[in-house]
Amino acid sequence: MATSTTTSSNGSQTKEALDREFESLKGDVSKLTQEVASLVAATGSAAYRRARKNLDGVISDASGKGQEAVDAVKDVTSTIGDAVEDAVYKRPVTTLAMAAGIGFLIGAIWRR
Repeated sequence: MATSTTTSSNGSQTKEALDREFESLKGDVSKLTQEVASLVAATGSAAYRRARKNLDGVISDASGKGQEAVDAVKDVTSTIGDAVEDAVYKRPVTTLAMAAGIGFLIGAIWRR
């Protein structure tokens, strides 16, 4: 019977040792979880700032390209306007005949 008491005592000590190790392990896992969360938050913030900076650059580039397109359209419109005005002054009869012909074609297409 002495062996069963010793075995019971050893089993109890082993269980207590395992409980202590388990509690220590739970604490370590908790600390590790907090560190990972902090690391993810810091990395996420850095990635957000980097993405925001890139997005601002893209928006700035798009704005510049849009302004260039508007300027090009203005230039083309001005050039076409100058060409039409020049044609009207140099050849008024031809210009009037072309306008009438284009109007006739548009009217014919519109009726169908």
